[in-house]
Amino acid sequence: MALKYFEKASAIDEKLLPVTHISWSITRSCVGDVHRLMGKYEMALSFHQKALNIQQNVECYPLELAITYTNLGETYREINDYSTALEYFRKGLRIRENMLAKNHPDLAAIYYNVAKVHLAIGQYSKAMKNVQQAVEIAQEKLPSNHPHLLDYKEAFEMIRKKI
Repeated sequence: MALKYFEKASAIDEKLLPVTHISWSITRSCVGDVHRLMGKYEMALSFHQKALNIQQNVECYPLELAITYTNLGETYREINDYSTALEYFRKGLRIRENMLAKNHPDLAAIYYNVAKVHLAIGQYSKAMKNVQQAVEIAQEKLPSNHPHLLDYKEAFEMIRKKI
């Protein structure tokens, strides 16, 4: 259903906006994320790359670029291209660290994503460092029963057992 609405938004973008308009990149990134969630990774990468190309060639709000980097990181992580995933997660993290408060929940999500990559490649101490950061931020900013906090704590315990 989401894909259908994003395709309608794309059709509107095509009729009303130049190809380099930032709205195109936002729509493309969203479409890419839907494809990723559907397991269509090549399609996801194609849409995320189109979004990134636009964002790198026009002035855009940096957090939009950070979202695209994160979406690319997630997609590469899911196809087990861990070095590329880390590269994109780090780019998105740098932007967020410069723009958001040190205890912003979005930072916790990125630290968690980085921890998952390090866990997948057996770098348990790096995974632990990142998941600890995620848990600390989430405990401060999210309710104790928030699904993200629970995921972070579960990952913390899993990593702790591997160390």
